[in-house]
Amino acid sequence: MPSLAKLFTLLPFLALAQAASKDDWRSRSIYQLITDRFAPPSDNTQCSLGARNYCGGTWQTIISKLDYIQGMGFDAVWISPTALNIEGDTEYGEAYHGYWTADPTKLNPHFGTESDLKALSDALHSRGMYLMVDIAINALAATTYSLDATALASADDGTLLFKDPSDYHPRCGISWGDHDSEQVCWLGEGDDNGGVALMDLKSESDAVSSVLNQWVGGYVSDYGIDGFRVDASKHMPLDFQHNLCAAANTFCMGEVAGDNTQYAASYQGDSGIDSVCGFGIMYGLAAVFGGGKTMSTLSYYIDQAAQYYSDPTVIGNFLDNQDQPRFNSRTSDKSLVYNAIVGNFMYGGVPIVYYGLEQDIADGAADPDNREALWNYNNYATDGETYKRINTLNKIRETLGSSGKFHNVVATVLASQDSDIALQRDQALIVLTNRGASGSGTWTIQGTQLGDSAAVIDLLSCTTATTDASGSLTVTWTNGEPFVWVTTDVAAAGGFCGATATNATSTAASSTTAAPTGLLAVDATSSAAASGADATSPASAAEETGLTVSDATGVAATATGSSPAKTSLSSCKRKRRMVVEEM
Repeated sequence: MPSLAKLFTLLPFLALAQAASKDDWRSRSIYQLITDRFAPPSDNTQCSLGARNYCGGTWQTIISKLDYIQGMGFDAVWISPTALNIEGDTEYGEAYHGYWTADPTKLNPHFGTESDLKALSDALHSRGMYLMVDIAINALAATTYSLDATALASADDGTLLFKDPSDYHPRCGISWGDHDSEQVCWLGEGDDNGGVALMDLKSESDAVSSVLNQWVGGYVSDYGIDGFRVDASKHMPLDFQHNLCAAANTFCMGEVAGDNTQYAASYQGDSGIDSVCGFGIMYGLAAVFGGGKTMSTLSYYIDQAAQYYSDPTVIGNFLDNQDQPRFNSRTSDKSLVYNAIVGNFMYGGVPIVYYGLEQDIADGAADPDNREALWNYNNYATDGETYKRINTLNKIRETLGSSGKFHNVVATVLASQDSDIALQRDQALIVLTNRGASGSGTWTIQGTQLGDSAAVIDLLSCTTATTDASGSLTVTWTNGEPFVWVTTDVAAAGGFCGATATNATSTAASSTTAAPTGLLAVDATSSAAASGADATSPASAAEETGLTVSDATGVAATATGSSPAKTSLSSCKRKRRMVVEEM
């Protein structure tokens, strides 16, 4: 039996060996990037979106920009798949994105070596940050669509992990909306013109699942991986994913694309996986702040999340990603973008930011234009308004999560009306509007949990106010800004806005006074002034301007003011095609 001294010596190493759980991830915020497009190997690196070729980003170049990521307050980084992909140019370019897997058990040499990936993991962990890796194992890619044994053996220079035809489902096109078809048919059928076949693995087969389960545990431990984002989760059997994640002994977040929250929620739980990507909340935020829909649309998706997710506090919520239009391509009104970002961070769950949002990249309405080389935008500037706002929001999450139950709950709808919504989350009252930058007016929110006759402060602008004798709060807009209201006691405890814990009762009706200081005494910030795996599927109704969700009238609130016309939501529809850039 080892001595106690030896055990205590080993404890730090034993802790590192324990993979991160959903409880560890709940308080995290994630910066998502495409390895090839995040940081260049040299200052003069060129990158053509239309060519869809490798541009040179590596795991080592990510390390060189970790200060930039951490400067926004992120404590987790999600990188694109590390697996060996097919080589060469195809009808749809090269596999720079990492989703055309040939052999998941080997690394893609374009991104670096084993030691490079370990170095990235070590660099993140030395900063207290987590590493999330995207894994694409629903299908193997090839430039042939033949399931002949000879063809599989020679495909892509013999690099395919599985070469037996019985390891694949027969070639067929997906009938969208048909669960069985989505599980067994091919996301890319290939063609004779250089197209890419995404040959659907028979993951329910022991021959396939045993190989992947035996590999994944070593992969996680060898490279210090803290979590997976499981690509094309809805296209694989749930029990296969459950067993794979159990073998990996790490947090898993599945991509179940589509606006059906109830269906997505069926993948989460004890017999499924830890989490899924929050497509519902994304559709709600896109429709309201990028498509001119009323707040009843966002309320609908918030209610759906509360009703169906077994644990909404670990859902990965986002505004855009490598398959969705960049949010800034939906609207040019920065106040609407700001409200959406605040909603994404403050609603609850694990917020995810896709690289480039912080630099206000506005092109990129569709693949490949939403996979830009970040080095072509503002030279990694850290003084931009959005960069600093993201930093502020991460600080707010961290501080509010250090006490109370902030990370263990998601926001609920306290009141809403066409242009405005008030969300209550633990000690914070989040108020969002799509009035726009020229929108003004007032709104009285009844039934807040801030207290009666309480001194309160907006953590985003340091504006102060006082609730009335019944706890109602009146907010005033001049430029469509969002608010995160807390009591001055809470603000003081977190060191916000120079607040002091002097929340004496006041007899005044609620009023607002703008403070000239920044959010934090030590960090002044500017105040308020888009696969899915289903790239070939019909666009979700939630993304279209014709979305029909009942426009319930607001409750527990009164309002005055104007709401300018909203920018139309960019269409997210994709032409049906047989090859997708990724699942």
